[in-house]
Amino acid sequence: MAHIEVWLYPQCMASAVTGPLDVFAVANAIWAIKNKDEVGQLFSWSLRSIDGESVVTPSKVCLSVDGAILADSKADIVLLPGIYMENGVAGLAADLHAMRGLLPTLRARHAQGSVLAANCSATFLLAEAGLLNGGHATTTWWLERAFKARYPEVSLHLSEILDEYQNILTSGAATSYLNLAYHLVERFGGQDIASGVAKTLLIDANRASQMPYMQLLSMTQQDTHQHENVLVQRAQKWLSLNHHLPFRLPALAGHLAVSERTVIRHFHQTLDTTPATYAQQVKMDVAKRLLETTTLTLEQVAERTGYSDPSSFRRLFKRHSGLSPASYREQFRPAKRVLSTV
Repeated sequence: MAHIEVWLYPQCMASAVTGPLDVFAVANAIWAIKNKDEVGQLFSWSLRSIDGESVVTPSKVCLSVDGAILADSKADIVLLPGIYMENGVAGLAADLHAMRGLLPTLRARHAQGSVLAANCSATFLLAEAGLLNGGHATTTWWLERAFKARYPEVSLHLSEILDEYQNILTSGAATSYLNLAYHLVERFGGQDIASGVAKTLLIDANRASQMPYMQLLSMTQQDTHQHENVLVQRAQKWLSLNHHLPFRLPALAGHLAVSERTVIRHFHQTLDTTPATYAQQVKMDVAKRLLETTTLTLEQVAERTGYSDPSSFRRLFKRHSGLSPASYREQFRPAKRVLSTV
């Protein structure tokens, strides 16, 4: 039997606690059927909070606990649910500061051989403990810049839904806790049990990338709120308004009334990217919205985002999103379904 210790903190997401536990409960049921109740449960678990008291999550769900997080207890798996981002990056930094007392225990659990499994923004807690230094991880895609700025020594595999480094599992945005839980079932119970769980709960076990879900708007909202570079703000606005035109650095520099070198330097210092790359991301974001909300042809979508060659646009779109334009439209365009009333 593998014992899971779920750590609760005031800003943890309720679904990132209860969702994985439902997965483990179903795994136990399938395990019992397969083994005819002769070998005990596959998983057991306990919920632990910082002070041993119940935790009320940001969604007002009250979670009872089995006790406090103890330095000398042992677990096969420590599960860290995602941290709710009600107050943005600044709020996350405050939450991490408030949880700094957990870091020695987290390091001790890793040294004892526990699998550390973090969902979404909880990857920040592992990085805060120094457990990812010189290694790699994933986290929710829209916190890319915040993570890289705070932990430059960690290689961020942002496109991945799941990443593993030295017995540490990290997962992408929000509901990737299902993929994280599935992986733990497969690791401790085998492929057959995991497959049964995936089919029972409709978990897409083949979902491997966050790339199709990434949107520049969400990613750059952090930047526009955090940086005060007026030149870059003006450039961002101009590039957004002129997404239908081919990108030309001289035109952008002319609009800003500065040299091309100055534009490049400001983008690099403020956003850690180039004007051309940023403009391309803007265009891909617009293309995604057009594919989701219109019936425009590939040629029309390419034209409206400033690309005259549909083939080049198709290759570029796939590089940015991990899907062809047709596959992206099929996956993300709202389907019109008629429910049976019989």
